[in-house]
Amino acid sequence: MLKNLLGSLTGGSSKEAEASPAEVVSSPDTEMTLAAHEQPVSLPPTLGFVSHQPIMDRQQHVVAYEFAVRKAQQAAMTGKKQCEFDRLMLSTLQNMDVFRLLAYRRAFVNISIASLDEPLLDELPAKSVILVLDPISDEPLTEALLPRLDALKQKGLRFAVEPARYDSQALAERLQPELFSRMDFMVLDFAAPSTRVLAPILDQLPKRYPQARWLARNVGTAEELDVCLHAPGSHRFALFHGSFVTLVRGMETGKSDASQVRVLELMRLLRANADTREIEAQFKLDSVLLFKLLRFINSPVNGLSRKVQSIEETLMLLGRDTLFKWLSMLLFTARKDDGRSVALLEKSLIRARFMEKLGAYRGNKLEAEHLFLTGMFSLLDALLNIPFPDTLNAIELPAPVREAIVNHKGLFAPQLLLAMACEQGDTARVHTIAKMLEFDDGLINRYHTDAVLWAQEVLHQSEVHSNVEAV
Repeated sequence: MLKNLLGSLTGGSSKEAEASPAEVVSSPDTEMTLAAHEQPVSLPPTLGFVSHQPIMDRQQHVVAYEFAVRKAQQAAMTGKKQCEFDRLMLSTLQNMDVFRLLAYRRAFVNISIASLDEPLLDELPAKSVILVLDPISDEPLTEALLPRLDALKQKGLRFAVEPARYDSQALAERLQPELFSRMDFMVLDFAAPSTRVLAPILDQLPKRYPQARWLARNVGTAEELDVCLHAPGSHRFALFHGSFVTLVRGMETGKSDASQVRVLELMRLLRANADTREIEAQFKLDSVLLFKLLRFINSPVNGLSRKVQSIEETLMLLGRDTLFKWLSMLLFTARKDDGRSVALLEKSLIRARFMEKLGAYRGNKLEAEHLFLTGMFSLLDALLNIPFPDTLNAIELPAPVREAIVNHKGLFAPQLLLAMACEQGDTARVHTIAKMLEFDDGLINRYHTDAVLWAQEVLHQSEVHSNVEAV
């Protein structure tokens, strides 16, 4: 099984039985127009694309995903409609079998606090799921919901709230301690108005509820990350979500990592079809790199009958294209203590595998290969802290791949933009681009989920682990 999972990286190939467009159940866009208040609840049979966005720990290792669906006019939902939506959300997650992603991760799932009586909650993998409770728009929280909350906690489920959303209309002040003291996590959303971002910290909530750890959501800048790491009660901030990890930060001249430079040179030689002896000479200049390569080649997952001892044998068995893929992964893990690089690697692997599957669906092997390269190197600027196109000068990539990465134009740009929309949970863009590429939303959902699972398996087999037990 692992050989099939790692097939794209190790050069193995297996014919996947993919569903044709006609076999995939078409799902309407989740940007729903809500019926008037007096109308019965009317929801689609499935929520279509459900995003799973990465959540990192303080070392910037990915340890969890947040599952969510963007809904138009969600604030206008009544408690009844929200409960119906939550039931559909939970059943969609189960039908997608997304909880298979939780072997090495945890999950944050957003539901309304009115849905605590939903029977599907009892079927969730309690050890791995944290429920983020949204307030009810049309009625305040009452004490009657607290016993159900306690019952679910006794079954092992954990809970989180965003305190700034629970004003006096959503939660009476006298009940705030009752709710907040039961929470395992509290959420601070940097996409909210500044008053809502600052209020929880200024109100010293971290001090008042020391049992709860904090999740900083939508952290988009280094300054916002600095607030989380150095503000009062900053030691309580345990988890972080947002685009900050992909930011390109200025690098001082001469600060390039020597291992990464070596890997880039080897990749250049492979693309230039250099002589095997020249490639082998580069490996011998870095004994650690050579050791990592031979350990990878001789691992049980490759199923070799004898141990490989030289680069010449490696090239003969793997081929140059597969060795190039392996080196692209090693590029992100050259500095093992750098959690940010590993987070970028996981995101790159997901993009690469997802885009490769899109290409393979049409049966074009070369296109699938180029789409893999596009996804894999689309975050290289953030990894090396050098902006595009300069960061690609060391690698001779095919012109369409380079054009998609640098300018988001050309043959492979739509697939890259689709992968990015999936990451961001932008349902409208996912639907629009998928329709343009003649893919069904359901297929996109499945391919992206499969890509996330594949990336986790690759990292696990490569001994790149995250401390999810600490979540």
